Amino acid sequence: MFAPEKKTRKPRAKKADKKAEPVLITTLQIGDAEFDISDIAAKAYKAYKSTHKRKVVTEFRVYVKPEENAAYYTVNGEGSADFKIDL
Repeated sequence: MFAPEKKTRKPRAKKADKKAEPVLITTLQIGDAEFDISDIAAKAYKAYKSTHKRKVVTEFRVYVKPEENAAYYTVNGEGSADFKIDL
């Protein structure tokens, strides 16, 4: 006697995660200069956290001043002369 042939299923293709957000990129162009806003914000936050490791951040704002080739930031509503990065 012959054993019945087992049917094998093909694995289903994975569906895209419906909750995944798209990648957002914001670029500021002024004259011949081009600035990636997301990158500037990430660099500013990294600069802050490198010197304030234990501080809890609830609000982080970045102000880009292309005419000064710099970005300034505030943390939890407070600013400082040290809260500056060069672009």
